[in-house]
Amino acid sequence: MKLIWKHLTSGLIYASSFKLIPMMVGTIIPFFWQLVNFYGTLPALLLIFGVFQILIVSIAAIIYPLLFLKLTFIEVYFIAVFFMVIAIVSWQIVNIFINRRASFKLIKLQLSSRTTFILLGLMLCNRLVSVPISSRTMFYDIHLKPKLAGQLKSKSKDQIITAISHDYQQLLNLTDDAVFFGCSPGSFKQLLIDAGLKESQFIIMETIIPKKHAQIFGLRRHFYFYVISTKDKDS
Repeated sequence: MKLIWKHLTSGLIYASSFKLIPMMVGTIIPFFWQLVNFYGTLPALLLIFGVFQILIVSIAAIIYPLLFLKLTFIEVYFIAVFFMVIAIVSWQIVNIFINRRASFKLIKLQLSSRTTFILLGLMLCNRLVSVPISSRTMFYDIHLKPKLAGQLKSKSKDQIITAISHDYQQLLNLTDDAVFFGCSPGSFKQLLIDAGLKESQFIIMETIIPKKHAQIFGLRRHFYFYVISTKDKDS
C-alpha cells in the first residue's frame, strides 16, 4: 500500500516527462525528411499529415471522456489541435535555442527521440544501431544548414574539415551525453576522421534509398545514415 501511495504522489509525474511534449513532434518530423528522400515531397507531406491527424484524434479521444462529454468531439478535436500547435512551437523553440547557443558552421540540430533513432536505423538500413546511452542521453536529428544542402562542393576540403571540427567541438560543448543522427547522399567518413573524430565515435551505414534520388541535390551518390555519439563506444 505504501508503494502504491508513492506512485500516486512523488511518482505520479516526473519532471523529465515534460520533455515528451516537444519530443513528440521531434519523433515524427525526422521521418518526413527520409520519406522525402524515399518517395518525394508530396507523398511525404501526405503521410506525415496523416500521422499528425492520427495523433490529434488520439489526443482528442483521451480528452473527450475526461471532460465528461460536455463538449462535442469536434470541439475537443480543436482543443487537441491547439495542444499539437503548442507542441510544435515548443519543439521549434528548443531547436532555435540549441542552434543559436552552438553557432554551428555546417549543421543544424533538431530535437528527436530514441524511438526515431531506432526506427530510422531499421527503415533506412534494416539494422538496430547499438551506441552507448544512459538515462540522460538526448537524441538529435542532424542536418546540413539549408543554404548548404547540395552546395558543399563550392567549399574546399580544408574548409569542410575545419567546419566539421568546429561543429563537433560545439556538440561536445553543448552536451556530454547525446546521440546525433542523420542521412545524406555521399560518405563523409574520411572528412570526419580528418576533422579529428575517431572511428569509434561514429557509425556510417549505406541506406536503401535509391541512389538516383540524390539527383535532387545535384549529386548521384548513395545515401548514408550517420550516427555520431559524444561517448566513445570503445571506452
